[in-house]
Amino acid sequence: MHRLVLSLQAGLVAALCAIPVSALAGPPVREKLVMGWLESVFLRPWNLRVTAKLDTGAKTSSLHADAIEHFNKDGGQEWVRFTLEGVDDSKPLVVERPLVRMAYVKTHGGHSDKREVIKLALCKNGREYETEFTLDDRSNFNYPLLLGRSFLQDVAWVDASATFLYKADTDPCRGAAPVPMSPERKKEE
Repeated sequence: MHRLVLSLQAGLVAALCAIPVSALAGPPVREKLVMGWLESVFLRPWNLRVTAKLDTGAKTSSLHADAIEHFNKDGGQEWVRFTLEGVDDSKPLVVERPLVRMAYVKTHGGHSDKREVIKLALCKNGREYETEFTLDDRSNFNYPLLLGRSFLQDVAWVDASATFLYKADTDPCRGAAPVPMSPERKKEE
């Protein structure tokens, strides 16, 4: 039996050596993290901590937003202004972002809602990411932020049996110096 195993191993090594190097070269392997279905993330540039639900059933990420309004800026480009709140800071934050597009999102009730899509940066486990979010009133949901497949596909595997695999208190993102506040935020304080 031992001799058969050694023979099979030698055959496998010989077969691997016969594969041209160019066949092994492919796109670089992306390093993904294993995350629980709930995780804390920090929204940039404010370093605002929010609880995120990781949902592989949703295509696009979604963020709770209040008082959504459209306006023009920078020579007529369409922007969106809204407020949001984090876990640690109960004070609402006014955010302004360029409108990426409008998207129709199918709801649990079977109809479609038209929602604003913006880009935001977030930090998780010491890594910075930028992704698109639809803006929605998520006050009837348990969590203000949902991370969908468009974000997760390159970043994480989701362990449906676990939550908060990376603790917010030890996340290097928490200690990162927040980027200076926007003029709008400074006016509020």
